[in-house]
Amino acid sequence: MPGAASGKPVEPLINNCIRELYRRLPAGRFAIIGAGGVFNAEDAYRKIRLGASLVQIYTALIYEGPGIVRRINRGLCQLLQRDGLRHVSEAVGMGA
Repeated sequence: MPGAASGKPVEPLINNCIRELYRRLPAGRFAIIGAGGVFNAEDAYRKIRLGASLVQIYTALIYEGPGIVRRINRGLCQLLQRDGLRHVSEAVGMGA
């Protein structure tokens, strides 16, 4: 069996898929989970703005440990504040 590609190498492809799913699916009917290449708050926020209402981390958790979750959450709070948003749900799909 061939190996799988994930993480940063597939991030552009995944981001395009998130954007297209968000544009094509009925609003609010499905949750889109953004995964692939999430290592910091900016990566997570990009996926949220493209339409992901949930973000999955895996590789970053392995390499950085559980503290990465707190760092991403803090960074997300700063990004939301920068953009004048009060809740992450307000950012979902803004960049789609």
